[in-house]
Amino acid sequence: MSNKLRFISLACFFIPIFTVIISYIISIKLNLVEMCIPIFEGCTSISRVGRYEPVKFFFKPMMYLYSISIFFFWIIFLQEINNFKIKSKNLIILTFITVIFLCLYITFLGESKIYSFFKRIGIYLYILSIVLLQFSSNRILINNKKKLSRFFNYKIVRTNYYLSNFLVISGLILLPVLIIKIESFPQIKNIISWNYFFLIQLFFLLFFFSLKKLTNPTTA
Repeated sequence: MSNKLRFISLACFFIPIFTVIISYIISIKLNLVEMCIPIFEGCTSISRVGRYEPVKFFFKPMMYLYSISIFFFWIIFLQEINNFKIKSKNLIILTFITVIFLCLYITFLGESKIYSFFKRIGIYLYILSIVLLQFSSNRILINNKKKLSRFFNYKIVRTNYYLSNFLVISGLILLPVLIIKIESFPQIKNIISWNYFFLIQLFFLLFFFSLKKLTNPTTA
C-alpha cells in the first residue's frame, strides 16, 4: 500500500476537525455562536459554526478541500485493492455520491432559506453515503485478510469495522430524532450531530494506524 494513502487518510481526519474547531473559536470571538462544549451541551450546530461571514470564507474552502481529500482517498484505495484483483463498483458509485452531496451542502450553507432544502438533502445524503463507504471499505478488508494482512494491522481494522457497524446501526436508530422537533430537549440534535461527525472522521485516523509502514512496499 502506498504512502499516499497514509497521508490522505490523515488529511481526511484533520482537515474537517481543524476547520470546525477553528471556525467555532472564531465564531465565539465574533459573538456569532454561544460558547459551550458542543459535544456534551449542543449549544450550537456545526452548520451554524460555518454559516456566517466572515467565518464562512474560511469554512467553505477548507471543507471543499476535505471533499477533494475524501475523493482521492477512495480512488487511491480502489486502485490499491485492484492490484490484488479486488473490485467493488459500489465503492466508486458511493464515492461520487459522497463528494457531490458534500459539495451541495457546502455550497448552500449560509445562503437564503430558499436553499435550505438543498443544504439538508446534501448533508443527510453525504452522511448516509460516507457511512456506507466506510462500512463497505472495512468489509472488503475483513473479507480479504489473506491477501492484505501484510499491509494492514487487522486488530485495528476490526476495531474500525465495529465502528462502521455502530455508525450504520446508530444512524438508523437516531435518524427520526434528527428529523422530528423535540421541544423539551432541542439540543439533542446538535449533540448527536457533533458526536456523529467526530466518529465519522475517526474512521480515517484508525485507517491510518491500521496501515503498516513497510520498508520496501510492493504491490501485486
